[in-house]
Amino acid sequence: MRGISKQKADENAVRYRSIYDKWLSEDELTLEQLGEEYDVTKQRMWQIITRCKLGNGDYYYGVKLARDKWSELYTTYKDKEQTRLAFNEWLEDNKIRVIGNNKKVAPHTGWDMF
Repeated sequence: MRGISKQKADENAVRYRSIYDKWLSEDELTLEQLGEEYDVTKQRMWQIITRCKLGNGDYYYGVKLARDKWSELYTTYKDKEQTRLAFNEWLEDNKIRVIGNNKKVAPHTGWDMF
């Protein structure tokens, strides 16, 4: 919840949960279509959905889980590339796909890798 007020985070949490619930309930709905409906990009919609998936519908809990896991793995490996590989494996175990062009940032953490 960096950089936003508690009130804004609470509003976002409700919005993100409704987006996630809609995405779950409509099998044929694409991220692009959902993004158009909520006036956000396909990439942002992907971020919202994946973080909600990690957090069982709670976006901010999903972000916390990802950051905590990244920190845990980085403490274990002390190498960013090895940490990234282990983190991606953890994401796969949680049924989260990592996009191919997300190479400069630790996925789901907002932290620069290199």
